[in-house]
Amino acid sequence: MELHTLSLLIATILMWVAVLVGTFQRVIEMPKWFKNPPSSFELIRAQSGKAKAFWIPLSVLFMTSVFTALVLNWNGSKDVRIHIIGAIACYALTGILSGLYFVKEVIAFTKIPANAPQTPELLKRTRFWLRWTTIRDVLQWAAASFLTIAFNHA
Repeated sequence: MELHTLSLLIATILMWVAVLVGTFQRVIEMPKWFKNPPSSFELIRAQSGKAKAFWIPLSVLFMTSVFTALVLNWNGSKDVRIHIIGAIACYALTGILSGLYFVKEVIAFTKIPANAPQTPELLKRTRFWLRWTTIRDVLQWAAASFLTIAFNHA
């Protein structure tokens, strides 16, 4: 396998790992986080160290591999290049949304004492967060799909 194809394969695998873990978290874990706020926020606090230890290295490895794949495939097929750029755009949007809202809000949730009262406003915030975090999952699925198409055309 040539290096330009191998780098694209690695980026594709890493993106699908992110998609599968992210989907698992969204479907299984996140509903538990918001089941009975603020006491259920303890689940977020308990796993935050492990989450950082997983997501930060995965993100760095993915970004390194996808940009390497873009550079190595730049002079190849226009179709491959455009799909890699599409994946980068989707992933970048995921990161921007996470940084501007989702991560900040989760951090704010974890600062609420577990024995604080459950207010209607807090419930509204958690429902909004949980509903709209699905956008990040869709963007990750799109990024993985773009990379899969690129790999199939490489």
